[in-house]
Amino acid sequence: MASLKHTAEYVPTAVLVKLACLLPDGVADRLGAGLGSLAHAILTSRRRIAIDNLTRAMGDTLGQEEIRRVTREVFRGIGRTVIEFARFGRLGIEGTRRIVFDPDGGREVLQKVLDEGKGAVLICPHFGNWELAGAWAASEGFPIDFWVGTQHNQKIDELFNRFRREMGVGIIPLATGLKQIFKGLRSGRFGCVVPDQHAPAESIILDFFGRPASMAKGPALFAVRCVSPVVPFLLRRERYDRHILMPGKPIYPPGSGDTEADIRTITAAYMKFFEDGIRKHPEQWMWTHRRWKVDARSNKTLV
Repeated sequence: MASLKHTAEYVPTAVLVKLACLLPDGVADRLGAGLGSLAHAILTSRRRIAIDNLTRAMGDTLGQEEIRRVTREVFRGIGRTVIEFARFGRLGIEGTRRIVFDPDGGREVLQKVLDEGKGAVLICPHFGNWELAGAWAASEGFPIDFWVGTQHNQKIDELFNRFRREMGVGIIPLATGLKQIFKGLRSGRFGCVVPDQHAPAESIILDFFGRPASMAKGPALFAVRCVSPVVPFLLRRERYDRHILMPGKPIYPPGSGDTEADIRTITAAYMKFFEDGIRKHPEQWMWTHRRWKVDARSNKTLV
């Protein structure tokens, strides 16, 4: 039964990928935006989560009409990201270089940490096209592995990883690849991970938009263990053919001798960078997930 279900999920996904790759760029972008609008209309629970998250996080600066507008743009942005990801094979490395712009010296930041020889943990949130952000680093010639979660559907998992490999990146599954992660960092490679969602286990509690949230320890722990810097960045979509890289400053392990304290320091620093960018461009972040599952009074994770 699981095999039949996975096939039933995979076939329409593969058809959508094929269609997306056949369409001209602008038409594919409109398809993505349209899929996002459709999701906004029918996924009512996700729409409510996004509105609630935005109201609690930014209700002091955004009115309800603006929050509803931002929510619509969030869904449209997610739809665009889905289609852009499906078109990685068509876009390719040269295409990535054409559509990603680096006005603030992100390449120089990465070159500096590469020259230091300690590897680096590159992190970005679900902001703009986060998959394209890591692919851009590979297109610029940096040795990079994506640390990825594994999809329940093996066929879709293999499809997604094929998209990534077509951009010249390595793939390390987070569930089984700890030795590979450490080996890669210690050999000077970059590891790229998206750590902004709720962490149910092995986590720390820090404020995010003024509310307690559960944060994954992993990125900072790898950095501390390998003495590697953490480099946060964002990729803001302006148009389907123009994405703006927003690099942060490298965050180096403090080396205090207290691993837990160093993890908190690093994680707080990169989450502050994320929050600042999201506040400036709230329509770019994926507000549709239950990010704040921690009770403010007890700091216990809510079901």
